[in-house]
Amino acid sequence: MEKRKFSGKTILKLAGALLALAYLGFCLYAGITGNFPGMHQKEHVMRFGNLKNWVSGGMSAVIISVLCVNSAINDVNVQKGRKKTSSPSFFIMLLLISFPLLLESYLDIGWIGIAFYAGIMTLLFGIAWIPQILNQWIARLLLRKKTMSGKQQVQIIEWIHFYPLKKFLIFGLWGFGVVIVLCGIWEAATGKVEMDRQFFLCLFCIAVLVATLFQKMKRYICTPCHSIPVLNQSLSKNQLELLLEGEHFERIPFEDPAMKQYLEIYRSQNWMLMGGKLISKKLALWVTMDRSRNDTLLKVLYLNGTTAKARVDLEIREKRYEEFTSVLRELIGYESSLNLYGKEKQLAEKFASCFPELISDQERIAAFLTQDVTEIRRDYIQTFSPLDARKKKRSRQDFFHG
Repeated sequence: MEKRKFSGKTILKLAGALLALAYLGFCLYAGITGNFPGMHQKEHVMRFGNLKNWVSGGMSAVIISVLCVNSAINDVNVQKGRKKTSSPSFFIMLLLISFPLLLESYLDIGWIGIAFYAGIMTLLFGIAWIPQILNQWIARLLLRKKTMSGKQQVQIIEWIHFYPLKKFLIFGLWGFGVVIVLCGIWEAATGKVEMDRQFFLCLFCIAVLVATLFQKMKRYICTPCHSIPVLNQSLSKNQLELLLEGEHFERIPFEDPAMKQYLEIYRSQNWMLMGGKLISKKLALWVTMDRSRNDTLLKVLYLNGTTAKARVDLEIREKRYEEFTSVLRELIGYESSLNLYGKEKQLAEKFASCFPELISDQERIAAFLTQDVTEIRRDYIQTFSPLDARKKKRSRQDFFHG
């Protein structure tokens, strides 16, 4: 077994964390024993108000130690090909920062202070982890053996990223702004509130904000099925629900431990659910990936020249890419490369030529997704294959026919 070696930067980060923890221990010792009078003097610390020096020093030590340890862990994760993490460390830091405050509260007012801060920390951890757990639980409802209608499946997929709740909250916030403006006008008109310069400016800014955001709010709320990108711009909700009738989803298994934990990808006969976004296998022609620190953006080019985007919560690279390639092959249905760079307009024209009797793009997409498209896809692949690949294919055909 190869012995893991830490880089100089990683060792320096760990040394910084140890020094910060040593100072944290000193601060806690000073606070508990009452020694070192200078550590019990109060100083104003931004929004925290007046804090004793041992409390503010302990909080600073926690921040430094957690940041150093998190950075060192990410260095090791990069070496081992794992995903970098930041969110867990952030909430661990919040928890540890509260420890000096908890200790001070206990020394001052007893268990009541601890109960108060414990409730705050529980709320913060719930906000951090509950959505992720709910996302996985909701997505796995698609695996139920009970036969579900297309409408039921669309509802489940929409709730993976809480789109119905987001629509309600966005409309509620916008409506709250409208109520503030109307109440302000009424109060000023009835003379209950004096219309001074400050009140008028505040009311005017809220009114401008409400008017400016109206179109965006309306577009977000009225757009059906946010979990089905591109197609939700062309097809109605009823059409999308009909397209999912008879589909049965299963989760794609992975060998890589990180992919098992973070990648929730489901497939059916005609669809693939990736990062909570539903992608059409019939329309998918090519996929490109934009990798970032903690996730990967998938850009799926459709046959009509449009691009559907889905984001998965893992950086796909090196060994993971080899395993993920099988998923992409299943999505687009072939292995060879195509010459598609800058060909979006040509793709749109070719897609329109496949249905010359249909006028609108909505009718073409609806017709395309409800029929066997094997021949159309084969024609696309042949048309946009590199020239060398087409020559080789023709020579093989001439050889066999000759």
